[in-house]
Amino acid sequence: MAKSQQKNRRSPLKWVILTVYIVVLAGLVSVLYYHYNLNPKQHFASRNIPVVSAPASKLANNTKDEQFNVLLLGSDERNADQPSRTDSIMVVHVNVATNTYSVLSIPRDTRINLAGYGETKIAHASYMGGLTGGSSGAMKSILDAVSNLTGLPINYYAETNYQGLQNMVDAVGGVDVTVPYRITLTHPWYPEDQGKVFDPGIYHLDGKLATEVVHERYSLQNGDFGRQETQELVLLAIMKKAMHPSNVSELPKLIEAAHGFLINTNMSTQDMLSLGLALKGLNTNDIHYYQLTGTSIYATDPIVKSNLSYFVPDMAQLKAIIEEHFQS
Repeated sequence: MAKSQQKNRRSPLKWVILTVYIVVLAGLVSVLYYHYNLNPKQHFASRNIPVVSAPASKLANNTKDEQFNVLLLGSDERNADQPSRTDSIMVVHVNVATNTYSVLSIPRDTRINLAGYGETKIAHASYMGGLTGGSSGAMKSILDAVSNLTGLPINYYAETNYQGLQNMVDAVGGVDVTVPYRITLTHPWYPEDQGKVFDPGIYHLDGKLATEVVHERYSLQNGDFGRQETQELVLLAIMKKAMHPSNVSELPKLIEAAHGFLINTNMSTQDMLSLGLALKGLNTNDIHYYQLTGTSIYATDPIVKSNLSYFVPDMAQLKAIIEEHFQS
């Protein structure tokens, strides 16, 4: 009788221990499953990569395993209820197998043939698409414009505006940027920054000033090309700061908050976390930056009905860049 009572007293403890084992095992399986699916080489297998825009005339191969193209857009949006123009355009070819990144900047004044309108600026694509189709129409229009110009399929896109960029920089505690040339703020977003000068040197920029710096182009010797370089410097500074050992532990929280910095994206939180894992060991030497060459012309714009300055890219050079750096 005593032995039976002792056995009964032990049974609850046995079941508690067994339950703990099951919970721990289930948790371990969940963690392993989560990390397996976030592993960049697994997550970005071609079967998982969407194609949101494909060129009408293909110059590039189809999407490959562990390689994809991301369209990064900066909008001049001030009022979410009004159509905006695309202020900065970058196509990033990501190869997670080699952890290399090719970045192509496209000037906002690049002349393209916009379906239904004719020869106009690529920056007008999102504006005209937004007039007829709202935010989804604006995104589709700029996606198709970039895809047709470059011959590349676009797999992911992420668009921010000046407030989003400001919040992003502040979220990582500001960034250190080496300014290579004199920048005078001629058209700042904040009136109190009018005429502020940045001589060549190293600056710690908060979100507000980083936003002002990447917006400026009129005072730069190379105009929009100089601004493209400034944008690259600030983006690299954000990545470097986010990947700093002191911030890596906060990376999941930062990525979770990233949707608050973006006004439009098709990247899920898991996509961003997986890409964040790929970026952990990033060396800035693994990022290769390309600018287009071409000529400037004045021509009548079919949308604004007046003469505008255009950038006409050298299509032979563009094709060579795409074939050599965005397909392998």
